[in-house]
Amino acid sequence: MSDPFESSRRKIARAKEHFLNLHREIEKFTLVNPYERVIEPHPDNPDHLIHKIKMTKEIPASIADTTADVVNNLRNALDNSGYAVAVASGVADPKFSAFPFARSVAQMANSLGRSKDIPKEIQSLFCGFQPYLGGDDLLWALNEICNGDKHKMVIPIGTGMVRAAAGVESVGYFSMPEPHVWNRAKNEMELITLGKDAKFKYNFHFRFSVAFNDIQVVDGEPVLGVLDDLCGKVESILVCIEAESRRLGIVKA
Repeated sequence: MSDPFESSRRKIARAKEHFLNLHREIEKFTLVNPYERVIEPHPDNPDHLIHKIKMTKEIPASIADTTADVVNNLRNALDNSGYAVAVASGVADPKFSAFPFARSVAQMANSLGRSKDIPKEIQSLFCGFQPYLGGDDLLWALNEICNGDKHKMVIPIGTGMVRAAAGVESVGYFSMPEPHVWNRAKNEMELITLGKDAKFKYNFHFRFSVAFNDIQVVDGEPVLGVLDDLCGKVESILVCIEAESRRLGIVKA
C-alpha cells in the first residue's frame, strides 16, 4: 500500500532544499558587504557630523522568491496531510481538507469549515496544534507569511555596537544612540554624532542579516532562524497527524 503522507513528506523535503539554497543566497549577498560608512551633517545642527552605516545594495529578488518557496511548501505539506487523511477515511474527492489556520481561538470553529471532510478526531488534533494568534504564534505566522506580499516580506537589517578604543580620551561634544537601532525606512543606522572639532576614536562591530518585514509575530526576526524553526515544527506536526491517524485506524498500517 502506498504511503498516504508521501506528498507531505516530499513538500517538507523540498522546503528544506529551498532553505539550503536561501542560506547560500543570503551568505553570498552579505559577503559583498552591501553597506558603507558615511559621514553627514546633522539636519538640525550643521556644525555636528553624524557617522552612519548605510545600505548600498538592494536585497536580490531571488531571496524573497526562495523564502516564499520554503513557506509555501511547508503550508502545502500541512494541507496535503489533511487531504490524505480525508481520502483514507473514505471521502473520494475531498473539497474541504485544508489545515485550519485562524485569526484567533474564537475563529477556530469557522476555520474548521475548511476541514469538514476530515474526521472529527483529526479536526480536534488540528485544534490542539493551536494554529491561531495567541496559541502557537509561530505556526500561525506561517500562514501569514504565505499570504503576504513576497516583494515586501524581507528587508535588510543590521545590528551593531560602538566601543570607544581603550585608553583613548575623547575631546569635544559627542553623543551615541543606546542601543544602536537600524532605521528600516532609511536602511541605515546612526553610529555617533560629533560636535565641531570633536575627536573621538571608536571601534565598530557590525552584523548584517535579512529579516521578515511587516509580518506580525516574526516582524524584524531573521529569516533563516524563523524558517529553520518552522521546518522543524511542520515536520513534527506531520509525525503527530500520521501517528494519530494510524492509531484510530483511519490510515491502515
